[in-house]
Amino acid sequence: MIPTVLSYDHPDTAEAVDMALETGRTLIFPTDTVYGIGGNPWDERTLNHVRRLKERKPDQPFTLHLCAVSDIAKYALCDRAVMRQIERLLPGPYTLLLPATASAPASATLDGKIGIRVPDHPFFGSVLKRPVFATSVNRHNAPPLNDVGEIIESFSEVDLIVTGPVAGVASAVLDLTEVPYRVVRGTLPDSARCVLDPPSHTG
Repeated sequence: MIPTVLSYDHPDTAEAVDMALETGRTLIFPTDTVYGIGGNPWDERTLNHVRRLKERKPDQPFTLHLCAVSDIAKYALCDRAVMRQIERLLPGPYTLLLPATASAPASATLDGKIGIRVPDHPFFGSVLKRPVFATSVNRHNAPPLNDVGEIIESFSEVDLIVTGPVAGVASAVLDLTEVPYRVVRGTLPDSARCVLDPPSHTG
């Protein structure tokens, strides 16, 4: 199978992405960190296909990628203090662990927590119009692939590849379900370290 390859700013990309998600296809797309591979978060065929391609265990959750910060409340429980911290970080290169709502897809939840991203990338919002699950484009325990040629060669079984600029560094992961908030993976720049200060829950 040869995947369709389109740039994120190609005039046909938005329609192709929407059709892929509607019909249970698998896609690869750019974010502000690394390329992601995923699809419809509620489509078991797509989820299983990505698990097979990634050599990923069924009990490993994916990350829910959203187009806007305003969509987070549909899938995560956020009080005012947590929402203030979210708005400091997103859109941006962070994965946030938050308490999941009943509407959260099982594919992105574990132990009552959901991992959510809102990337700061023009693909999100201007092209993508619905939630997607995703993980980095790599085999299990291998580094993420960010070269389009290598991605096409190694993941030719996907249906659609959307190309675009990526930073090449995976997102930092923060757990906002605990107090104090905790960095699970990566490091925070000085501009974002204020979220680790003890939060105020007075409002």
